[in-house]
Amino acid sequence: MTNVLQSEGEHPSRIIPEDKKMKIRILALAVLGLLLSVKSDRYFPLPDRLSEPIFQIILLPYTCLFLIAFIIFIKPEIAEAHLSVIDRISAVRLTAVIILIFEVMAFALLIVQDIRYAPFGYHLDIPVAVLLFAFISAVLLYQLIRGASPDHLFFIALAGYIGTYLLSIDSFPLHAQRSDMLPLILSGCQSFLAGLTPYGYHDLLYHPPHQVFTYLPGMWMAYLPATAFGVDLRFMNLISVVLSALILAYSARRSSDHSILLVPVFLLTPYLQYRHEIYLGVLFLILSIVFFLDRNDRMWTSSIASGYALAVYQFVWVIFPFIVVSAFKRWGMKKAIANSLIAVVIALIIVLPFLLGSPEEFIAGVYGNWFYVDTPTVNLSYLISRVVPWDWMIVVQGMVISAIFVLAVQRMEPRDRWGWMAGALLLFIAMNRVINVYFYLIILLLLVMHGILADAPSEKPDGEKEEALD
Repeated sequence: MTNVLQSEGEHPSRIIPEDKKMKIRILALAVLGLLLSVKSDRYFPLPDRLSEPIFQIILLPYTCLFLIAFIIFIKPEIAEAHLSVIDRISAVRLTAVIILIFEVMAFALLIVQDIRYAPFGYHLDIPVAVLLFAFISAVLLYQLIRGASPDHLFFIALAGYIGTYLLSIDSFPLHAQRSDMLPLILSGCQSFLAGLTPYGYHDLLYHPPHQVFTYLPGMWMAYLPATAFGVDLRFMNLISVVLSALILAYSARRSSDHSILLVPVFLLTPYLQYRHEIYLGVLFLILSIVFFLDRNDRMWTSSIASGYALAVYQFVWVIFPFIVVSAFKRWGMKKAIANSLIAVVIALIIVLPFLLGSPEEFIAGVYGNWFYVDTPTVNLSYLISRVVPWDWMIVVQGMVISAIFVLAVQRMEPRDRWGWMAGALLLFIAMNRVINVYFYLIILLLLVMHGILADAPSEKPDGEKEEALD
């Protein structure tokens, strides 16, 4: 998406050093993560008694800040003149300061949810939490003073994320009234292992009965092994996030020296650490696999991975057309069509048995569940709904994504493909009828991928491109 925001006759003097460009991106990603973390879910930290119009008016500047930070990440040149202060600090030290602040915020959020969800059995081991965060903070302070390498900072952040997540698993039980996501997936997996279709209605303890099953097969099937062996489903989520981070870090090694620093900022985003009970790890992993294979021009295997991604989460349907455009621009029409067909066929092989087995329940969960209205975070949909009825919002979304797609066909540079995906998905989510804060974590992940690829000296893999395509 970079070239869309860049004027055609941009003066060479506007081109900024790669090191500063990366520092601006690190800062922009941090602001995005900060905004998601301070507002958090539902009305929190605002009072619940606020009327919806007043609440949405308060959200407007918050939404604007989020969009501005996103644009700055995509096009760091526009903020260069206003961020001369970061010239005095290295990218590594800037990242260390950011994730140190994030760790303080994450600790505060763990305390908040320990208090807020105590009725659901939440009981944080305070001494262990203090020791964990004190140790992580001390290591970060040492690296800040000493001057760590980007690789060291990544592994410190990875260890910090793992430690915090394990602490959450130990301290906070899965409870359907706190969040029905993983309990519902667990119930669906149990139904499947018992020889029943998961696509029906599930009675979750302490939750309104007859909860519709909302997940695509690629998502819940990844949790089958944990369900079969009686393991907490969050371990699968943890493994997925860790593998995703390792794939991205490995990919960043072929880019600039500092693009790996985007990964720790994403990984230690306080909101990501706070939401121990979400299911997005599987999506993060499959998107990271697609990113790695696609970047290395492994066309056939990347198409298979893309097919599985289509069967994991509905938002992948929004970004998939841009993968096709990228394939067309890099490999030509025939290979792009083949790539697309393979992906669609793989997705259908996974999805169709369940759709045909119980079509009404499948559609009610996978599609019908998105038709109520709930926009408690970054959004444009409430403002648009003052002009366009909610029932027509999907038409507006379709028109906007179609316009971006046409523009991508005309102007998208293949190396910017993940930025285009992030931009398209951001607008789609912001205009949705149902918006959860954790949706935007996907945007942050796509931005990390864009930052890694946009900063790479060359897309050509270590081997010959022709060999990679075979």
